[in-house]
Amino acid sequence: MRASIQTLGAWAMTAALAACGGSNPPAETGGTTPPSHDAPPDTASLPSGPEPTPNAELMAGIKAFDAGSYADARKSFEAASKKAPSNYEALFDLGQACEKLDDKPAAETAYKAALAVKPDLDTAAAALSSMYIDAGKLDDALAVAKAALAKRPGSAALHENLGVALATRGDRDPAILELDAAIKAQPGEPTYHLTLAQWLDAWHTRGAAPHLDAARDLVKDDYGLLVSIGFEYRMAGEFDSCVKLFDRLIAKKDGGEVRTDRALCKLGLKDENGMRADLEAAVAKEPTYAVAHYWLGGRLATTKHYKEAAAEYAKYLELAPTGSLVKAATEKLKMTQEAAKAPKKK
Repeated sequence: MRASIQTLGAWAMTAALAACGGSNPPAETGGTTPPSHDAPPDTASLPSGPEPTPNAELMAGIKAFDAGSYADARKSFEAASKKAPSNYEALFDLGQACEKLDDKPAAETAYKAALAVKPDLDTAAAALSSMYIDAGKLDDALAVAKAALAKRPGSAALHENLGVALATRGDRDPAILELDAAIKAQPGEPTYHLTLAQWLDAWHTRGAAPHLDAARDLVKDDYGLLVSIGFEYRMAGEFDSCVKLFDRLIAKKDGGEVRTDRALCKLGLKDENGMRADLEAAVAKEPTYAVAHYWLGGRLATTKHYKEAAAEYAKYLELAPTGSLVKAATEKLKMTQEAAKAPKKK
């Protein structure tokens, strides 16, 4: 005998509240976060059927969530779920609040609870599959995304998550198909173009440039996202487009990262003088940006300024003792120090 939605919702709500209760939540951390309440919905993939009636607790939770008060939001969403056990929106929002508080097990339980009430709730399936991808649980991510797509085939977010899970597992061709399907489902979303471009660059496969162009034009003024697009231009070997984009970003807001990224794009264009000028400007503008010191050390070493190069490598190691370039910087520091001590040839 099948359980009614009300009965199933009551069970799901109880499980979600149990997982989210207890000790004080840990502090919020970085990483992938669910869409905010003020993000425009993907209306092509919204679940069918009547929306749950908002209650005062749900509205209070949304207000607290949008204000960044995630602990208060969680309490309100818990109360909303208790008051209306079949309110899948409250359960989904509870998952968002728990995820913001880095309570991943509670978020997982809440998303599952929302799906138990509303099996075609693609927003919950997308959030759950994203969590599984971040945790490296690719089989679980694939299972959730595929099951949800069977119910909501027009969901761009689910196509993207399925594509990313497949790509992470190494299934390149089916991943490309899914990531392309996400773009076709919602062509105006720049992050879908960027995600496909990132994977094409990672696979050293041609075709990233048109997607980066599309993402750049769609983004318009999102500085951080434009920096990511510029980086991918470099990875794709599109150095001219890379330099032009960083010209625009530096004019808007100068800094160590954008100067260094433009310098590396200029290296691809064999503009040695331009590269060094940008690196010198990077360390002057933002002395604590470690990567700029590493690359400036390399340019100084190529012109046999070994003492100055060693100082830059040492500065990188001081600023980024656990950075990704530590091994290379340590080796090059030793080499430039030895070279600086060597007697000059007459």
